[in-house]
Amino acid sequence: MFAITGCQALPELRFETERLRIGTSFDAPICEGTLDSFDDHVDGVERALGQPRLDSPIIVYWLDDVSDYCGEASGGCFYPGTRVLFAREQSITHEIVHAVLDSTATSYFVEEGIAEMYSGADVYYRPSPSRTHPAEALHMTRSQYRAGGLDYAAAAHFMRFVYDRKGEVAMKRLAENIADADSTRAIEAELERLFEDDIADIENHYFDNASWYYPGFASRTVEVVEAGDLLDGYTVELDCDDDTTRGPLRPDVGGVYQVRRLDITRRGKAEITVDGDAGGRVFIFDPAAEFGTVTNWSMPEPEIDPNAIEVRVGETLRAELHPGVHLVVFTADDDRTEIELRLEMDRPSSPVGEQG
Repeated sequence: MFAITGCQALPELRFETERLRIGTSFDAPICEGTLDSFDDHVDGVERALGQPRLDSPIIVYWLDDVSDYCGEASGGCFYPGTRVLFAREQSITHEIVHAVLDSTATSYFVEEGIAEMYSGADVYYRPSPSRTHPAEALHMTRSQYRAGGLDYAAAAHFMRFVYDRKGEVAMKRLAENIADADSTRAIEAELERLFEDDIADIENHYFDNASWYYPGFASRTVEVVEAGDLLDGYTVELDCDDDTTRGPLRPDVGGVYQVRRLDITRRGKAEITVDGDAGGRVFIFDPAAEFGTVTNWSMPEPEIDPNAIEVRVGETLRAELHPGVHLVVFTADDDRTEIELRLEMDRPSSPVGEQG
C-alpha cells in the first residue's frame, strides 16, 4: 500500500479535470490552457502507446520541491499502482507517461527514454561508441539505476531514433512489453524483430545514422507567426479562463502566457515595440541557445538563452537577431491582458560598390 512519507504536508487537490486531480504548492491559478493540455497529454500518450484508458484520475502534486518524495536532484517521480505522481513543472508530462504505463518493470533505459520522448521536450545527444551503448544500457539493473547510472539524454535519444525509423507501432509494441513487466531480454528481442537485425547491428546503425537533434513533440503544438505578420502589429489576448492561455509561467510568481514560433531568415538588427495593457511583456529567445538543455516549447524558459530579449508594454528597443527558430512569449502578471508586438527587421545593406 502507498504511504506518504514526506516531511512537507501535501497540498489540497484544488484543480479537477476529466483526467487529473491536481494539488499545488503555490497559490497561483492553473490556467485553462494548461489544464486542457495536461488532459490532452494523457489522452495522447494512451493512444500513442496503445494503452487502455485509465479508469480513474491521475493524482498530480505539482510542487516546487519534490525531494521529500522523489529524492535529491530529482524533478519528479511516480509510484506504480497508486496513480499518484510528484513533479516540478518541467517533469509533469514525463511523469504522466509513467502513470499511463503504470509499470513495475525494470526496463529502465527504454521506459525512461519513452517517458522523456513523450514528455514533449527536445532531444539533444551526440551518440558515440565512447559513450552510452544502448545494447548494454537495455539491461541496466535496479541497483545501477538507483545509483544514478541512467543517462536520460542517451535513453531519450535512442528511443527517438527507434521512433524515427519504425514509427508509433514500435512504441506500442515496446510499451506492451513494459506494461507486462516483461524481461529486458524480451525488450531486446522486440527491438530485433522491429529492425529485423541483431542488437549489435542496430546499435552500429544508430551510431552511424542518428541525428544529434530531434525536435520535441511539444514543438508541433506551438502556433507559428510569420515575421510579416509583426510589421503592422500582432495582438494577443491573455485570459486564464480561455483555453488558448496557459499559466502559471513560473509557479513562484504566477503569470499567464501564450507562445508563438518565429523563424528568422537572416541576421540583422530589428526594432521591437510592445504596446497594450500595463504589466504585459514579451520575451524573444532561442530555445536551442544552450546546447543539450532539454526544452519543452509549450513551457518556455527564456533564461536558457543568455541573449533573450525582454520588452515591456510601452517600450521600444533595437536588438540583433540571428537566423533560426525563436520562441515569442507573450506574458503578464494579471489575467485579461492585451499585448501587441511590432517587429521590423532593418533592410539588408547593399554590397560595397552597388548603386541603387
